[in-house]
Amino acid sequence: MSDLSKPIIEQALRSVKTFAVDAAPAGGYSRLMRAYPAQPTCVRMIMPVLLLLSALPAAAADNAVRPTRLELSANFNAASVYAFYEGDANANATARMEYRAGGGDWRPGHPLTRTAPGRLAGSIFHLQSDQPLEVRVTFADGDAPARIAPLSAATRTRSHRFPAGTGTTWFVGRSRPGEANVCVTIQQAVDRAGPGDTIVLRDGDYFESVTIRRSGRPGAYITLRRDDAERLVGGPGGHVEHQRPRVRLVGCDNAARLGEARAKSRTWRRHAAGAFATDEKRTVGTVTYRGVRLYHHDSLQALASARPPLDRAWFHDDKAGKLYVRTGGESPPEDRDLAAGVLPLGLSFQDCGYWVVEGLEFCCFGGGRYSRGVDVVNSRNIVIRGCTFEAMRTGVGLRKPLTRDCLVERCTFRDSGIWSWPWKACKAHDVEGSAISVRGGAGNVARFNTISGFFNGIDASTWGDLENESLNRDLDIHDNRFSEIGDDPLEPEGACMNVRFWNNQTRDTLQGISLAPITVGPVYVVRDRYVNFKQGAVKLSVDSKGVVYLYHALGWTDRDDSCATSVCGPWDNMHFRNCILRARKYAVEDAREHPIGCSFDYCDLFAPRMPFVKWSGKRYDRLEELPAPTFGRHLLYVEPYTSAGPSPQSLAPALIDAGIVLPGINDDFKGKAPDIGPDEAR
Repeated sequence: MSDLSKPIIEQALRSVKTFAVDAAPAGGYSRLMRAYPAQPTCVRMIMPVLLLLSALPAAAADNAVRPTRLELSANFNAASVYAFYEGDANANATARMEYRAGGGDWRPGHPLTRTAPGRLAGSIFHLQSDQPLEVRVTFADGDAPARIAPLSAATRTRSHRFPAGTGTTWFVGRSRPGEANVCVTIQQAVDRAGPGDTIVLRDGDYFESVTIRRSGRPGAYITLRRDDAERLVGGPGGHVEHQRPRVRLVGCDNAARLGEARAKSRTWRRHAAGAFATDEKRTVGTVTYRGVRLYHHDSLQALASARPPLDRAWFHDDKAGKLYVRTGGESPPEDRDLAAGVLPLGLSFQDCGYWVVEGLEFCCFGGGRYSRGVDVVNSRNIVIRGCTFEAMRTGVGLRKPLTRDCLVERCTFRDSGIWSWPWKACKAHDVEGSAISVRGGAGNVARFNTISGFFNGIDASTWGDLENESLNRDLDIHDNRFSEIGDDPLEPEGACMNVRFWNNQTRDTLQGISLAPITVGPVYVVRDRYVNFKQGAVKLSVDSKGVVYLYHALGWTDRDDSCATSVCGPWDNMHFRNCILRARKYAVEDAREHPIGCSFDYCDLFAPRMPFVKWSGKRYDRLEELPAPTFGRHLLYVEPYTSAGPSPQSLAPALIDAGIVLPGINDDFKGKAPDIGPDEAR
């Protein structure tokens, strides 16, 4: 720990004696432990670098702690740590985690959290891909007869390089003279491909649902990609342009497919003023008109009586096999303008592994309520990279406990219509999906994606199995961008052991992140930015009690009647440090008690009118009136930016060097201390 941090932490220890603070200086642990002899549960749930280990009552002979094993699980840029121990019935042992990456110096890690009797959990950040990592956890206990040997383990972070291209190349689509290994359909190609093979899709639309059951190997992924060879296209005046191929997997059949001169045409009949009908025996899940999604009504009567903005809409009569649409005009829709999604899935990975899918487009999948562009079921090491997903309930779904170590990166997800529709019309409706839905096992990663127009952004939610610790653990969700999301851009819900969010940005969304509920944790939210939200930056509810750490997060909006914390039910055990929470109504708002304890020290809480905080049903106008056990004595009430909106260049001077050092989180700060908010101004 930097010497510069010691005065800040010493001050915190002197000032706040009723709840555990973020860290303790070297040599100060015994003093920290003495300050809380009767509060082991509170201390273990919050923030000391030396963790007090709570344990279930046991015989006095079992007071000495006995470390048993250390487990590591590494992704590309972060790793999970699990330390196990026995004994310590009197709950007076301490533990310290350190790590060394890439052969460098040993560094203090973020404090471990006790998540179950005999188990500590924590995370390591700021790692590089394909890098060696060593971790040690040192225990201390006055009841132990001798020095306790530390636990140690080593691993390596995952590489972002996926070996491929060493086998056969298969082509799908129009063949070229003398070309071998040509397949008529994608399904035919994936059924033939083996480890190291590459499947190349030629330019065009592919109307098929593909099921994949064959696997590559760790050193020989199977690749499915578009043909990267540029094509020559004649332009005006004889000008020739170079264009990259466009390969689409489509769930609708309104476009000409490979081998067809033109698309199939529909016969439309006028049903009523502005409404038209056509025969459609297949199940329809999505309808778009000129690229914009139409709203799905559940009856013909609802369609006929709909008012803006739900009047441009559709209804499918399954029994009669009729599709009815209203597009806002008095003429029947042109076939090229209207797309009806009738296939449920684009690619479905079933019990397989080691694939790379790159550069493909997925459009308008329907065929039921649960349409997906890519569905990954009990499969591992599936890489979805540089793809585009448009107009479907879910873009990528990662499902079932054996789905692990998958990666979704640098993809674009977009939908339309949902942002302009009322929230109540979308909730519990077939548009209530997500761009990326994670309900799998360990080690899945979603990063560098751009998501707009969906109801939810990335949900890591296990509703129906919220206590299952094997699901959605060791996840990394970072550097994603969200806009016009109808509900939750980020939605971790369930056990969520070592689930990490960092550097995500939301703008013009209903919420920022939903933590409703976290049942185990720890969950980390680091340097996320939630801007111009309608309702709240952080949604809290459903009796969430698992530990969550929110560090250097920004919640900023200037919308009327908004709160930075959006509360619709009981919640507890959330800990904010170095955050900015700025809204029009309340910076922090809740009317309930919090038995475990929450904390907001070293944060900037601002609302332009008073009262600016409502806590446990009481309203507050002044910082010094806030209860110290929760809010500490290092809060600021400052308009966080000198510009009209949040900008790193306009951070208020009072927030520079005003934060607290958090080991393993902000060790690389500039200046005298970390800045409050997601950016270092220097």
